[in-house]
Amino acid sequence: MAYSTPKLSTIITWLLYFVPVYIFVLDPLLRPYFPDSASSSLSWGEDQDRHVLEEWDTSPSTLHLTDDSFISPDDGVPDNCPGEAEGYRVHLLSQAPLVLYIENFVSAAEADHLVEISLNKYTPSIIYNGKTQQIDPSKRLSDRALLDRDDTVRCLENRARTFQGWRPHLYIERMWAQRYNASGHYRHHYDWTGSLARGGDRLSTFMVYLGDECEGGGTNFPRLGMPGGREWCRFLECEEDEQGTVKEGITFKPIKGNAIFWENLRPDGTGYPETWHAAYPVTSGTKVGLNIWSWYQPPKRNRGGGR
Repeated sequence: MAYSTPKLSTIITWLLYFVPVYIFVLDPLLRPYFPDSASSSLSWGEDQDRHVLEEWDTSPSTLHLTDDSFISPDDGVPDNCPGEAEGYRVHLLSQAPLVLYIENFVSAAEADHLVEISLNKYTPSIIYNGKTQQIDPSKRLSDRALLDRDDTVRCLENRARTFQGWRPHLYIERMWAQRYNASGHYRHHYDWTGSLARGGDRLSTFMVYLGDECEGGGTNFPRLGMPGGREWCRFLECEEDEQGTVKEGITFKPIKGNAIFWENLRPDGTGYPETWHAAYPVTSGTKVGLNIWSWYQPPKRNRGGGR
């Protein structure tokens, strides 16, 4: 039986049907199994404002866990925690996304030490925009300092792992101190990038306050609702402004030693839009913060089917 070559119009019709099937059905199903061949487009959330990355030193698709300028490797050095806090108290603000407020996450001695070792290391903070790094004071005005992994820093790395239950495939990024002088700020952004399918993403964030000798400088989450109970006003800005209105969402006050913890990713690996956040401008004085990010890299599946 002879077969005729399909007509050009028939081939075009097949393509018109296949393309949307691939984009909306096959590609999402295959992406977890073939991360290297997945689409390179980032999931930027629902906002038109695209400066959403915190401060990547390179494109997320080129990061490697063997690079100790990015990840703090588990090198077997035992913990030695000088000046460690005796204990901390945790307050639940939100369940989905999980947002916790932690009193006394670092002790005064630890905070002072981290500020001291950062003093001669500060450089202007950058943002990663597309494929380039840039300094843009209109979006982000602060200085940052990469901290050496001394005893105190290693202690905090382990504290962050322990807090999250020693999850497998979770790695603590190298820690950066952030210094905001008068007018210092960071416009709303995400810490996650939507790059989990291509190798990894930031699972969670600790925002730790090391220095609070300032006015202003609160951490704002416009998509989180104010919790009930006046007790939260110890940590959140509850007062009205000069116009008699309360700022959108919730705004955490900078309080030395305390921290905010939130999960960036849903169980399916997509980012929580509620984690859209900003550092409001410091009106006077200096605020010093510490970022502790946890990078999650899922294990790659064996494409050959063997063990």
